[in-house]
Amino acid sequence: MAECLTLYQSIKKFQDSTNTALYFRNKKIDYISLVKRVDGLANKLYSLGIRNNTVVSLLAPNVPEAILALYALNKIGALVAILHPLIPINSLKDSLSETKASFLLILDVRYQEYESLLNDSSVKVYFLSAYPDLNPLEKLGFKFLYRKQLKAINKSNYLYRLNEEKEDFPLNTDSNKPSVYLRSGGTTGKSKTVILSDSNIMYPGTQSEWILNHKIPGISMIGLLPLFHGFGLSMGVVAPLMNNAASCLMIKYSGKEICSKIRQGKLNVLITIPYMCDKLLQDRHFKGKKLRNLYATYIGADKPEARLFQEFNGRMKDYGSSNRLLEGYGLTETVAVNFVNRSSDYEIGSVGKPLLGVKLRLASSNDYSKDIGPNKNGKIMISSPTVCLGYLNTGKERNPFYYDQDKTKWLITEDIGYYDEKGFLFFENRSQDVYKIAGYNVFPSNIEKYSNEVKGVLASKAIFIKDNNHPYFALFVKKESSLDSSSLAKEIKDHLLNCLIKYSLPEKIIVLNDFPYTSIGKIDEMKLIENLKKGLYEALIKQSK
Repeated sequence: MAECLTLYQSIKKFQDSTNTALYFRNKKIDYISLVKRVDGLANKLYSLGIRNNTVVSLLAPNVPEAILALYALNKIGALVAILHPLIPINSLKDSLSETKASFLLILDVRYQEYESLLNDSSVKVYFLSAYPDLNPLEKLGFKFLYRKQLKAINKSNYLYRLNEEKEDFPLNTDSNKPSVYLRSGGTTGKSKTVILSDSNIMYPGTQSEWILNHKIPGISMIGLLPLFHGFGLSMGVVAPLMNNAASCLMIKYSGKEICSKIRQGKLNVLITIPYMCDKLLQDRHFKGKKLRNLYATYIGADKPEARLFQEFNGRMKDYGSSNRLLEGYGLTETVAVNFVNRSSDYEIGSVGKPLLGVKLRLASSNDYSKDIGPNKNGKIMISSPTVCLGYLNTGKERNPFYYDQDKTKWLITEDIGYYDEKGFLFFENRSQDVYKIAGYNVFPSNIEKYSNEVKGVLASKAIFIKDNNHPYFALFVKKESSLDSSSLAKEIKDHLLNCLIKYSLPEKIIVLNDFPYTSIGKIDEMKLIENLKKGLYEALIKQSK
C-alpha cells in the first residue's frame, strides 16, 4: 500500500487555517487552536510514558477532548483501542486484557464506575473532560451535577492541563502500521477486534470528496455516530478534518440540535443510520426552507425501510431541496461504506456502485478466484485500501482474506448479494443468516420482506431460535402506534401463508410498539431473544394464534 499521511499529519497541514474544525455545543474550534491543543496534549501524554506502539484504550463520547486525544496519541504512534463510552466495567477489564492496554483515558464524569481500576497497577488511568469546551452556564451545571466525582479525582490525573513545553520525541510517520482497534458489530453473536491502519481510516476521506462531487471545502459533516463505530470515526470526524472542513460533534441524538445546526448553516452533510433517520423524520423541528442547507444525506449500518426513502425524499422536495437519502454498504472490516448511491448516479433498492478504489467480486461458495457475473447471488468480496489489517487474537478462526496470484488482497464477507448490468450492488442477506428448517434453507430476509408488505408494519426482524431439538423462527414486528396488535398479527400470518412455503413460516409472531436498539441504533437481536426466553412476549404470541 502506498504511503500516505498519518491522522496527525492530515491536520498539521492546516495549522494556519482559520476554518472551523469542530463545532461543539455553542462553541467552535478552528484548525489553529485544534493543532495547538493536540500538540500540547501529545507532549503531556509522552511525559506520562506513552510511546510508539503503546496500547491505549479510549473511553469517551463525541467531545472535543476525545478527538484531541485520538490525534495526540497518533502523533506519538500509540495504538488506540476505541471503546463504547458506557461499557460495563467487567467488559472493560476483558477488553484491557485482550488488547494488552497499559493506559486508559476516560471522561471524568465516569470516575465512580471505574474507580476500582485506579488500584490496578497494570493500567494507568487518566481523565479527559468536556469542561473546557462548555459555555459559562453549562460549566456551572457541570460542576453542580458532578461535584463529587470531580472532587475525588487527583488533579494530576487530568489531561486538559496541557504541556506547553515541547517533548522531544520522534513524529509517527507510518500510516500503514496498526493504529486503531475497533470492535465489529456483534449484534447476533461474538464480535471481533478489527485492526486498522491510518491508511485504512483516512481513505474514506479521499472517497468522500468524490462522493460529494468535490464540494468538501467549507462543509460541515455531523459527528454524532460514536467514535467506536467505523462509519462515525471515518466519515463523521476523520473525513472532514483531513479536508479542511468541519465536524459537528454531538454527544447524543437531539433532533432539535440537529435542526438548529442545519438552520444556522453549521451542518450540511448528514451521516445517519435508520434508527436516527426515523427519529429525525418524526421530529417537529425537521421542516422549513432551511432544510435546503442540507447538501447530502447518507444512510448505512442497517438495511433501511423503503418508507424512510419515501418520507425523507418527499420532505426534501416539499421544501425545495434537491437533497436525497442515499444508501451505502460497508463493514467495520472496511472502516466505512465501500458502495454508495450518489445524487447523480443512484438506483433505488441498491446500495450503490463501488467507490473510488474499490473492487467488487461475487463468488460462489467454493471458488473465490473468479466473479460469477451479473444478476446472480454470490458471496460479496471486497478489495479496497480500506480493507483492515486483520483481527486481533483470532487464533485458529477463519482467515477473512483471499489473495489472487498477483497478490491482490480481498476481504471475504459473510454477505450475499448481486450486481446488475449497470454495476449497482444489491444486498440480499448475510450468508451466516441462512438457516436449516426441516432440512431446507430458510432466509430470514424473505420472511421480513413479505411481512413488511402488510399495511401498518413499520419494520420486521425474523430471528432463528435454537430450542433444543425444535429450532424455529420468531418474527418480531414494529407497528404503527394506532393499530391493534392482535388484528395486525393475524393479517401478517395470513399474508405469509400466501407468500411462503410452509417450512419457511415463523412459528411465533410478536407485534411491538418499538424494538430495543443497540448503542449504534441497530435492532438489538440479543435483547429480543432474551425477552422471548424469559416469557415476556407470551401474551402477544397468544394474540397471533
